[in-house]
Amino acid sequence: MRTAFRTAFAAVAAVLLGAAVPGTAARAQPVGIGTSPQGTLTYTLGSAYAKALQTTGKIQARVQPSSGTGVMVPLVNSGELDIGFVNTLELTEAYNGTGSFKGRPQKNLRVVGVLFPIRSGFFVKKDSPIKAAKDLKGKTIPYGYTSQEIIRTVVDGLLANAGLKASDTRTNLVPNLIRGVDDFISGKDDVGYFAVGQAKVAEADAAVGGIRFLPIYDTPDAIAAMKKVVPTAFPDTVQPAANLAGIVAPTVMMFYDYVMFVNANVPKDRVETFTKVLAEQKDAMAETMRLFNDMKVARMHRDINIPYHDGALAYYKEKNIAVTK
Repeated sequence: MRTAFRTAFAAVAAVLLGAAVPGTAARAQPVGIGTSPQGTLTYTLGSAYAKALQTTGKIQARVQPSSGTGVMVPLVNSGELDIGFVNTLELTEAYNGTGSFKGRPQKNLRVVGVLFPIRSGFFVKKDSPIKAAKDLKGKTIPYGYTSQEIIRTVVDGLLANAGLKASDTRTNLVPNLIRGVDDFISGKDDVGYFAVGQAKVAEADAAVGGIRFLPIYDTPDAIAAMKKVVPTAFPDTVQPAANLAGIVAPTVMMFYDYVMFVNANVPKDRVETFTKVLAEQKDAMAETMRLFNDMKVARMHRDINIPYHDGALAYYKEKNIAVTK
């Protein structure tokens, strides 16, 4: 009886001791993946990645949407969330405490890998008299993006490409991307803004009888004006496809890279697994989000002037994936 009691007591003590060991409980907890609201690019991205983590990495993950990336990034920095996805401009501003994060450097952020370029722009109703971006002068556009301030910067970059400023338009202040599209659908705005190929864009297309994305100007001066506002942006052409609502002809658009990042204190071996799943399950994730078809594993380890997590670097070293510019 005493032997059995001692054995049972030792087992309970071992469990309690294990729970008290730093990191043990954290490793048992689900991974928190931060995204923007449902219907946004980051929500779809986070959902696709969470599925891959659970299916192939055997890691339980929870997608935790917030009102926008401006809210989500600090939660990853503080350790309340483990993983986030943003564009390279926003991550740069967050880490250095500039732009929309002025005076609030987020030094606990670490890069896992560069994913794929996002294509975004203004769109109008298919039969709108607005034919080019310069026609936006005096028109009502979504603006502000208080929960996603980086989007305001991107919108400013698009306007600069057309030789315009926000003050040349009538601005309808919105908190986030979803509200901006909802206001376009309801008729409050003449123009919408979103990334190409997303569910919310398809919703707008169906709701108003068709939409049409406006091309950017690809002259050297216009591109320079855009890059002055959004340094990581670059122009490229999007071809029409069945899944790309609003792309009615080959359209030159603003591109910028998206990136996955984590909190610096996530254990090295776990982040190595995160990186492995990201790199090796891109085809599976493309079934949920087609943008993963554009992801190049050889380009994941790109120098964006922000530190990479040691776990990601360990994976790249093992796979001989060199850093690129």
